Amino acid sequence: MSRTLTIKKGGASPYSEGWHTATISSAEYGEWQGNDGPVKYIDLYFDGYSDKMNLRVYAKENKLGEEFAIGKVFRFANAGITDALDDGEGNMTIKMDDSPDHLVGKDVNIFLYKDGEYSRVLKEIAPVPFKNIVEEFGDNDVDYWKNKALDYYKKYVSPKLDNVEEVALDDLTKVVNTPF
Repeated sequence: MSRTLTIKKGGASPYSEGWHTATISSAEYGEWQGNDGPVKYIDLYFDGYSDKMNLRVYAKENKLGEEFAIGKVFRFANAGITDALDDGEGNMTIKMDDSPDHLVGKDVNIFLYKDGEYSRVLKEIAPVPFKNIVEEFGDNDVDYWKNKALDYYKKYVSPKLDNVEEVALDDLTKVVNTPF
């Protein structure tokens, strides 16, 4: 009997801590039954990662009742955006089809962190550079949103982790492009 085995050389692990550009392989809506009633969410799954390694974003509304958390996922993935209205004062209202199918095949930047022995995806993502009918994200814009996500991580996530080994957050700001 004969067998072959391919061993990948070089490159960072897709599960290493830090920023990774990832392609969304599937997305699906769900509903969680909380104490205050049902809360909608969307789960994202990524090429090259286990199905257990998902990103869940819960719906959140602003004071005007406009949902923004899941909307930001579509915005940063450049997905489902069909039109935009300019109010003449620099504000844009985006019209989008929020079917999860529009997210499939889209690239986003995800931040992975260690929670004990497991890697987790931070719920705050960053776009990759793109231009559409509403806006354009260049490298500086991507860096801005990555820094906003890291601020969220430092303020709300990191203090709750029970990691044995401390990791310097400055080391996690580098982008890891892992071929899949």
